[in-house]
Amino acid sequence: MSTVKPDEDVASLGEIEGLFDAIPFAHWLGLAIKNGPDGVMCHMPFAERLIGNPILPALHGGIVATFLEATALAVVVDAQNDPDARCGKEIPRVISTTVDYLRPAGPRDTFGRAEIIRLGTRLATVVATAWQTGPDRPVARANCHFLVASSGKKP
Repeated sequence: MSTVKPDEDVASLGEIEGLFDAIPFAHWLGLAIKNGPDGVMCHMPFAERLIGNPILPALHGGIVATFLEATALAVVVDAQNDPDARCGKEIPRVISTTVDYLRPAGPRDTFGRAEIIRLGTRLATVVATAWQTGPDRPVARANCHFLVASSGKKP
């Protein structure tokens, strides 16, 4: 497993399906990506170590937030790989993430999709949604902003 380095660009990551293998924490979580006709979908398999509240039980909020941020990142990297994209090709860097927890995320697999609201030459705005029983019952939603090109480089 190679690790993402800040000075790399998205082309060095290869296929989008292997993105999470290059991020050690995402790899530890077991995150996976499928890029199909409906776009990028992410999957986090359930593991006991992810439980934050054993009374409910429910996944730890930080794990849910990490999953949402990783889902948003995957969609941005996929968009950057488009040869017609006018955005920067640097590895996206998180500027901010705001998470809305909508219901407890129980002890089961979690799925996510993200939608790019705006992809500019330097910034990307993305909304990511996570669910377990179906996309119509989300467990959390995140608004994420990424830097896709540094101010010193032109895309």
